[in-house]
Amino acid sequence: MEKFFNKIKKKLVWFLVSFVLSEWCLVVVTQLIMTFSEFKLSLTTTILLETVKETLLHPFQTIQTLIETKNPLFIMGTVSLFIYCASVQIKLASKEKKEGWEADERNQYHGSARWAREKEIFDGKNYLAQSKQEILKNFTASLDQPTEGEETR
Repeated sequence: MEKFFNKIKKKLVWFLVSFVLSEWCLVVVTQLIMTFSEFKLSLTTTILLETVKETLLHPFQTIQTLIETKNPLFIMGTVSLFIYCASVQIKLASKEKKEGWEADERNQYHGSARWAREKEIFDGKNYLAQSKQEILKNFTASLDQPTEGEETR
């Protein structure tokens, strides 16, 4: 039960963080649009930078002003962001996770490697299966044979 509540807390924290950051961006964009509409052709970079600076330094006052003026762009944007952030969290929570190292045998993809079977390795041409005794016997026999440069004494 505690694991379930920890999972819910984690999802709620991610929801709140994503919503707050998105809302902050929405407030800045809304203020920039309001500035564009107010100054139209007499807009300068100084005015834009001052608007962004004031909005970032005092976001709560800006939000309060936007709510008091019933700014439709801000209200619709906030509702849309809330729905979007909630739907993302629901979609991520509903994804079914595979257990362990589960892989689809029919449609293999990166990470679907497996150990080779004996039939695939010992094909009779490239690799031959021999017991340890046979390998040791062949090795000791090869040591007893003279090499090409040596002559028998």
